[in-house]
Amino acid sequence: MITDELRVGICDDKEEDLERIRQTLQEALQTFHRPVRMHCRLFRDGEQMYQSSREELYHLFFLDIEMPDVDGFKLAERLSMDRPRARLIFVSVHESFVFDSQEYTPFWFVRKGMLEHDMQRALRKYFQVTAMERISYRLQDGLGFCEILLRDILYIECCGHTLTIFKTDGKSLKKYGSLKTMEEELAGHGFLRIHKSCLANQIYIEEVGKREVYLKNGRELEMGRDRRKAVREAMILYERERREY
Repeated sequence: MITDELRVGICDDKEEDLERIRQTLQEALQTFHRPVRMHCRLFRDGEQMYQSSREELYHLFFLDIEMPDVDGFKLAERLSMDRPRARLIFVSVHESFVFDSQEYTPFWFVRKGMLEHDMQRALRKYFQVTAMERISYRLQDGLGFCEILLRDILYIECCGHTLTIFKTDGKSLKKYGSLKTMEEELAGHGFLRIHKSCLANQIYIEEVGKREVYLKNGRELEMGRDRRKAVREAMILYERERREY
């Protein structure tokens, strides 16, 4: 099964609070029934976090509000300008700051006195809003509708008029239709036509070879010779946008 990646930056001028936030975050992640690999960096200085954010990808920032030099509000303002798609979560021992923090449109507010409780709620909300949209497909055998997340699709193959949807959990679904129609339905959602009979989910492509596309789970997919240039260019653009996330 493919593991989700979560890149987190935590900034607090107190060493013990930094470690406590990191540990609570790690424990909260383990309670969710989904594999998540967390990459976490700790900062005791807001300027260091800001400089790091200009060079590395982060999905979540945890910012202590009361810090010397660059406080959490000033840091949030700078991060929001450079990384508008990253989520900001303020952390403070003072609950009254929750009202002042709204000016910076944070994703969530975590109270240090209720760290475990608030962390659970913050992560639950994060996974809800970042989940890719759901699309329902009718199974070929007519058993009804099956809801599937786009992020759970590795690739789609077509044989005749039968589409096979291969999922990240190793299972597959079948659907009657054409790959052209499926490609049109998924336009704008990161699915690449790598072969006349195959669509691959961009987020799971590890490498583009000469005649193959290598997925992150080790699977190799045949790539059409005439599609190599377009696939390579699409992946270069994808990686560039990912770094600018």
